Amino acid sequence: MQPRVTLKTIAAEAGLSAQAVSMALRDHHEIAPATRERVQALARDLGYTPDPGLRALADYRTRRRGVSARWSEIALVHNWESPAAFRGDVFHRELLRHVTRAAEARGIRVSVHWLGAQGARTASVFHLLRNRGITGVFVAPPALTMEEPRVEIPRGPFQVVTFGPGHLYRDHHTVQSDYYENLRLAWRMLTERGRRRIGLAHHKRQGWRTGHAWRAAHHVEALAAGHVPGDLPPLELEDPSAPEARETYRAWVSLHHLDAVISSLYELPDWNRALKRPPEVATFNVRGRNSQGIDLRLDQMAETAVELLLLEMQRSLVHRTALPFRVLIPGRWVDA
Repeated sequence: MQPRVTLKTIAAEAGLSAQAVSMALRDHHEIAPATRERVQALARDLGYTPDPGLRALADYRTRRRGVSARWSEIALVHNWESPAAFRGDVFHRELLRHVTRAAEARGIRVSVHWLGAQGARTASVFHLLRNRGITGVFVAPPALTMEEPRVEIPRGPFQVVTFGPGHLYRDHHTVQSDYYENLRLAWRMLTERGRRRIGLAHHKRQGWRTGHAWRAAHHVEALAAGHVPGDLPPLELEDPSAPEARETYRAWVSLHHLDAVISSLYELPDWNRALKRPPEVATFNVRGRNSQGIDLRLDQMAETAVELLLLEMQRSLVHRTALPFRVLIPGRWVDA
């Protein structure tokens, strides 16, 4: 009878430790791909079959190793122009608050790290995270003052969940608003209120931020409502805070005879006061229940992101996820 082929047998043939062989056979990411392939091929040639009981014990020990060190803190990184600019943005300040609350409910602290304008400090920040044993990372959405700035995640033991835009992070998990369906919901609610000429107004750079989903959904809904192409062109403002933005908006409303506007701009209530017949407004940036429109449900977005990151941290102890998840959070209508 041939002796049973064990991990030690493979280790002796491969010139590795039994632990390294075990990790290679389980596709552990800390073992180089070439070494994994060599060990797995050798195991097949030798006729190795794993012991189910020992495999379960090894997996359990791997998952338990270093839990307190790596799961006590999660990083949220951003590449805005400055830390103050990030903290000063209402939407992102609220998102960070919800993420912090969701993580703290699981005993995890969230630390914010600035990667520098245009990501100049990215390498040093991730080096710091690696040295501190922080592997779980959230990537905040980019600022609207930049042109599609993507955070480059260095190679290493990091598990990443981004808040979009999804097209910038095809290799990482993403949790973001369901922009397309949120606009369709706003259109439907305004239509039920008798509105027929519904416009879309937003910051120009929110086009690429949303993957142009708002514009696409608005176009589809307008066609379905019987409007001809070009009848209700969206208003995309380069700088809503500029003095001329108010007059541009008013002229747009008057020219197209709008009776409702779907928008992400906080300025619209003030701009509408000078209009004789101001359009009804539905906003995407609902703060509390004082504004009518779509509640983006940042609490659910944060809860989902934390759960997804913890799941990825657990899975990555054994293997990496081949396909990234895309989680779209649906909004809900809120009356004023």
